[in-house]
Amino acid sequence: MRIAQLAPLAESVPPSGYGGTEQVVSLLTEELVRRGHEVTLFATSDSRTSAELIACAPEGLRSARGVSQTRWPAYDLRLLMKLDSMKDRFDVVHNHMGYISFPFLRNFKSPNVTTNHNLVSDYCAEIYLTCRQLPLVAISDAYRRLNYPEQLNYVATIHNGVDLDAFSFADSSRQRSLLFLGRICAAKGTVEAIGIARRLDMPIVVAGKVDKNDQQYFDELVRPLLSEPGVEFAGEVSAQEKIKLYSEAVATLCPISFDEPFGLVLAESLACGTPVMALRRGAVPEVVSDGETGIVGDTVEELINRFDQIERISRRDCRRRAQQHFSKEKMAEQYEKLYLQLTSGKVAIQGAAKS
Repeated sequence: MRIAQLAPLAESVPPSGYGGTEQVVSLLTEELVRRGHEVTLFATSDSRTSAELIACAPEGLRSARGVSQTRWPAYDLRLLMKLDSMKDRFDVVHNHMGYISFPFLRNFKSPNVTTNHNLVSDYCAEIYLTCRQLPLVAISDAYRRLNYPEQLNYVATIHNGVDLDAFSFADSSRQRSLLFLGRICAAKGTVEAIGIARRLDMPIVVAGKVDKNDQQYFDELVRPLLSEPGVEFAGEVSAQEKIKLYSEAVATLCPISFDEPFGLVLAESLACGTPVMALRRGAVPEVVSDGETGIVGDTVEELINRFDQIERISRRDCRRRAQQHFSKEKMAEQYEKLYLQLTSGKVAIQGAAKS
């Protein structure tokens, strides 16, 4: 099958640091190539892939010098214009760029599908609803329930996958601290994670990127806590550094305050055998099995009070859950099945409003 993958241009594929969507696109692309498909990846020129690469930006735009965020749409449009010039080459187009592609895809000749990696916000909801006939994939059942389930054309729910071979299993002898890993912001609960560690009198490693929009939160609320005893700030880490941090953690803390669409950190932590302590928001209960592979609580206080349960959780069970539900192979197999349904016209329309 001839498959086009449209990646966001904020980061390379795979990303050098933070970039959940780009990581998923990379794993899916490489696995589809391994399965014998002819895959074309539309991404940044510094992306690394075994597929045919169509370079649409000189590098990941978030770190590109001299490229302000106001110019990002121009690069997205260049990508879509390149796609349009190659429209007869593909059996199916898989969009990971979100709503900016919709005006092009509405009239595109080849079958196409969009995976939503982020929640549909108010500012872009009208675009989704106007283009409601386009097939969409939800990355969790929770995501689907939260985002116009009766109005948008969801054709499948496919969980994100991780490269289990890259996430080596960590036995109990390497545990040393708690871990917060991810974007440092209020929604992810960075301050709350440090507070949990302090209440438990345990060391914590804080790792992640600080977006420009979150700089004030970091400066005013997080930075003062980094000088406290037992708090180590690792900043934005590489893939190998990330795996080491997971492996050395007693548990990964995710006291989120928003409805998480999937939570790649949750699946990655389980892949290393590290249980998760997270608040019950969005897809968290789909990824983490409460009491078996982590603690899923309704409040920060509950997470603290139930911490003693962590030592009874089998790290092998955590790894096994990742193997059974969140492997890149399973993700690619499900997308491959969906592509075949799209090209054969056999996709069942679920939740689409009649026009």
